[in-house]
Amino acid sequence: MRKYNVKNVTYGAVAVLSMLGVLMVLYFITGKWPWQGTAYNSYALQADAWRHGHLDLGQNYSYLELAIYEGKYYVSFPPFPSYLLFPLTFLFGINTPDGILLLVVNIVTVVYLYKTALFLGMKQEHSVFEALFVMVGSNVIFTMIDPAVWFFAQSICLMLSVLTIYNVLQGKGGYAFFFWACSVGCRPMQIVFLPVLLFILVNQEMEQEKSSLLVIIKKRWKWGIPAGVIALSYMVLNYARFGSITEFGHNFLPEFLEAENGQFSIHYLRNNFKMLMNLPQINEQGQMIIDHFGNVSMFLVSPVIVVFVGCVIYHILKGNKYEKELTVILVVCTVGYLIFTMLHKTMGGCHFGNRYANDILPWLYLIVCSVMGKKDKFVKWQMPFFLFGMCLNLIGTSVVYNGW
Repeated sequence: MRKYNVKNVTYGAVAVLSMLGVLMVLYFITGKWPWQGTAYNSYALQADAWRHGHLDLGQNYSYLELAIYEGKYYVSFPPFPSYLLFPLTFLFGINTPDGILLLVVNIVTVVYLYKTALFLGMKQEHSVFEALFVMVGSNVIFTMIDPAVWFFAQSICLMLSVLTIYNVLQGKGGYAFFFWACSVGCRPMQIVFLPVLLFILVNQEMEQEKSSLLVIIKKRWKWGIPAGVIALSYMVLNYARFGSITEFGHNFLPEFLEAENGQFSIHYLRNNFKMLMNLPQINEQGQMIIDHFGNVSMFLVSPVIVVFVGCVIYHILKGNKYEKELTVILVVCTVGYLIFTMLHKTMGGCHFGNRYANDILPWLYLIVCSVMGKKDKFVKWQMPFFLFGMCLNLIGTSVVYNGW
């Protein structure tokens, strides 16, 4: 039986309370308290429609991004968040407590970021710092306080990705694949990180059992069953709505139907790359102009990415064979994710920063904590990056949500 560690729990509580302290500041500044609802409740509307036996919403909501297919209106986003809300509709109907659920999601995320850092050998106080670096020292801040459909799904995806990584490190393949499949149902491009899971699990199995890949597959194929059930549910739902197992509705949004190059195109790559790397503009008074539609470099709004680049260099130069291979695979997957993102027509709509880059943060965190767990003397040098990221995102988030 695992011994209860009071120190671990105490520092975990510090991580949660610290995050809640930052959230309280944002709640006061923006007025977006967890118990308030949102007009952009696409997932609740969809879940309630399912409860009443309908796949479509039954009517148009002009302020929502709805797919129009054969004269019916459907939610155009991947469906997993509606899975979570479905049981709540029996109590609340379409008025599900999305803001409170979002707060719970944030708490679970910071706890498992902390636990992941501990598992990778970091001290308790350093683990608290790394967890907070991702949650409140990066662009994640912007999506933490608003349960609107876009940010709700992204926050849930962040949590599921963290749970995926934590379980894969512990060798719990069934849970890892399950949480990963759920994350794909929030943000489909998470599928590109599958090689990371496979690499870690196969290496763990080979090290423990000294078995061949074929033997491992025969022994562990049941790990894929929960993820397979989730994936099958997506395919059945997609086919029932749009006649295709891979179409979840976004291609039937009017903005993409009318776009000359569709939803994805190489034509978007150049401008989107500029948005991903763009430095903020300065006005005549020397003040930074806060763009309300992203357009701020991911390295500025999420400086943990800068730290990640340094950790990649360290692993390539001084890591062992496994660390080098894992780092290369993760970098390739991350670059692939970013390229897919930049091929998309939009880069996140109205928001501060570059929120699409938030989806890679849990995966980068794996490498950062791996290095910091061995070289804790490096941890203190992250503090300037953390403070810069937190201050910039607090200001930008406040400006955009208040329409200043």
